[in-house]
Amino acid sequence: MTSFQVEPSDLDSYASQLARAASDARECSSYFNRQVPDLEPVTGGIINPLVYEHRRVRAQLASMLDRLVTLLDASDAGVREAAAQYRTSDRTTAGRLDDSYPVVQRPILRTS
Repeated sequence: MTSFQVEPSDLDSYASQLARAASDARECSSYFNRQVPDLEPVTGGIINPLVYEHRRVRAQLASMLDRLVTLLDASDAGVREAAAQYRTSDRTTAGRLDDSYPVVQRPILRTS
């Protein structure tokens, strides 16, 4: 039989990886917005169909990157909250278990 075990410090490490990924995604989004222009169609332009497609794809990618940042930030916060809950739960459970044991009188040591 296996048991479920959680190490809060491992959750903290994972949350740090999520935070780093969120930072990378933010940088990617910033780079994308700087480097990929939002083209404007021109009246009677022969490449307007390409411009419209470019704008559609650019908007989708920008939206996906924004969503990725949002998800990673929320995941980081959620995992950190879970780690805190496990820490609190473990302390509370350990305290309850200790309180359930009967008080034992310690033996008096003889010094002769």
